[in-house]
Amino acid sequence: MKTLVAYFSATNTTKSVVEELSEKLGCDMYEIKPVQPYTDADLNWMDRKSRSSVEMKDKASRPASS
Repeated sequence: MKTLVAYFSATNTTKSVVEELSEKLGCDMYEIKPVQPYTDADLNWMDRKSRSSVEMKDKASRPASS
């Protein structure tokens, strides 16, 4: 049976960990990408009105993915 690791990485931090993990385990990777990519302003967690801050507080506002 083959293993698949699905991941979401807005800043590529998670991506690098998944790449290392999949290499060691010999499994496939699948990146979940938002339909609208994040900008630096979207990822500013210190701004309560930034896209990432709003999405973290309200699960209903999370992005669509492809």
